[in-house]
Amino acid sequence: MKVLSQKRFNSFRQGRISALRESRKQLVLRNNLEKRFYRTLSTLFRKFVNTQLYLYKEFGLYEASIASQRLNEEFMPLIMAHYKRVFKAMYKNNEDNYMMDRKADEAFVFGRSVDFELVVSQYFATRQLVLTGISARIASRISRLIEQGRADDLTLPQIAKLVSDKFLPISRSRAAMIARTETHNAASFANNAYHQTVEQDLGVKMLKKWVATNDARTRSAHSMANGQIVDMSEDFIVGGVPMGYAGDSKGGAANVVNCRCVIIYADERDME
Repeated sequence: MKVLSQKRFNSFRQGRISALRESRKQLVLRNNLEKRFYRTLSTLFRKFVNTQLYLYKEFGLYEASIASQRLNEEFMPLIMAHYKRVFKAMYKNNEDNYMMDRKADEAFVFGRSVDFELVVSQYFATRQLVLTGISARIASRISRLIEQGRADDLTLPQIAKLVSDKFLPISRSRAAMIARTETHNAASFANNAYHQTVEQDLGVKMLKKWVATNDARTRSAHSMANGQIVDMSEDFIVGGVPMGYAGDSKGGAANVVNCRCVIIYADERDME
């Protein structure tokens, strides 16, 4: 692998990093990706529920484990495609930042191609158990509603309507949470991976800065972490928990789900 020179790195430097400007830019990019994935997930969950309800209404058939498996067969390829889209978008955003006066044509690290199949597969492996659990919980929720209808001596069509009325609104909110969490976490991981490559290959000391959204929905621990600056190899301390980046699974669900914080990376000479 070719190691880029310090001189070439300097030619690509952003200059002074504005945390506010860069965080806003990242949030716009992430939000656009999140909205697209939300529409995809909403359609998937609606079709899944309607299919399961049809089978139940017509034939009285529903098995949570089989339903979960069927949902996974459609959900996993969609999430993998989304991760690839997010990774490429974030890598390209970083390339655009460093190239300053011209746009990057592809998602590279300083002009060198990236094996996104490998990088995304490695990230997916860290999320697979959690993602499988999503399908299982959705299937289990439908099962509980069916059992509730049976206990109330409802007919098959009445049970199907009960599930539709109660679950479809939940599925939309579930799709929104999944889209937000998986988009922002993948984007944070991709940003971190990009700058680890920069530091390792260029021998440049990089710093990272935690930037919280700081609105009414921001966790108090994340607001308190706002402005922390650490070395690339170090963790932020967020609510007493070490986290390498926003969305890091080490933080647990309490720090990860629906997180919208952004990490800013820069050469130590450029960090404000």
